[in-house]
Amino acid sequence: MPDTEKQQNRTGAVRKILRFLSGMPFSFALLVIILAACAAGSIIPQGKTLSYYFETYGASKGGLVVGLKLNDVFHSVWFLVLAGLLCLNLILCSVSRFGKVLAAFRKTKNFGIWGSWLTHLGLLLLIVSFTAGQFLAKEEVVYGIAGSTQPLGRTGLLLTIDSFNVSLRDDYTVEQYTAGLTVTDAQGRTVSGKASVNHPLDAFGYSFYQDSMGWASWVDILKDGQPVKTDLICTGEYTTPDELPALALYFNKFYPDFGLDDNGYFTTKTPLLNAPRCLYGIYYDGSLISMNITEPGAPIDVHGYTFVMRDPTEYTLIVARTDPAAPAAGVSALILIAGLVLAFYVRPWEEKRRKENGSAPDKD
Repeated sequence: MPDTEKQQNRTGAVRKILRFLSGMPFSFALLVIILAACAAGSIIPQGKTLSYYFETYGASKGGLVVGLKLNDVFHSVWFLVLAGLLCLNLILCSVSRFGKVLAAFRKTKNFGIWGSWLTHLGLLLLIVSFTAGQFLAKEEVVYGIAGSTQPLGRTGLLLTIDSFNVSLRDDYTVEQYTAGLTVTDAQGRTVSGKASVNHPLDAFGYSFYQDSMGWASWVDILKDGQPVKTDLICTGEYTTPDELPALALYFNKFYPDFGLDDNGYFTTKTPLLNAPRCLYGIYYDGSLISMNITEPGAPIDVHGYTFVMRDPTEYTLIVARTDPAAPAAGVSALILIAGLVLAFYVRPWEEKRRKENGSAPDKD
């Protein structure tokens, strides 16, 4: 086979590959898969421990979630590959069509001709900015009771939880969580406001989201009747006497309105503090030596020490997030919207059809 013919075959093969990569069917298939992945990433909680997925979804489904990396969709290799292929598709499509679109615009002066091209560009920029945000965004988590102040990781900011309120409906389901917050920077400047679900407080480049809540309890530790330590612990935390750290009281669960269900299991009848009870465990050298339920204020005696759990109170969990790519995502969205408006409202194809049919344009 002559060299010229081989070169032509290679060129033809490359063109076929480029046409496939820039074609609409390939773009549509990628979009469907990526949208399905985004839906899975929204439904399945992301970034939890592996045990969480096996406990929540069972052995087989949990294994499938972890195996397909659906527990961390937006950082998975396959999702990044799909996003990269879609970006390549949009780039090739935009580059190959730019000359024709520009020539058509110079001829007709109809801005609607840019609609499809701008839509592709906006979608491309939106994917790039969203992907960049997944790696550049920073997130800090703070939890505490009303009146507490604590540092926000290594940001140099201090977060004060001024207040926390849970609004309940008549059937005791939660209507809204609302936290009053004050954020203080290293120079002493402050920003105060409220954060509720879907309504964050913005301060010093961070958005503060009201995420969830739980219960905490004060614990007094006494030895020979004399107080030696007072601690505040949330459910899932423990406290120990300073003189005997091998001895620990673990706060398992809190029941605001304690009762028993039909099977005799512990439950809470309402979220109100009507009959509060604390489920606790006592550990020594890492081994559980007893577990029981107690009402606030009742003494728990063990190894010469007395633990008193008292004054249960709600705590709130606040998530602070900053995303440097967010402005770029906003600009990308505006470009995408502009492209859609030009494509569907200016409607350049209708003018072309009228000219082909020899009809006059519609009048208002």
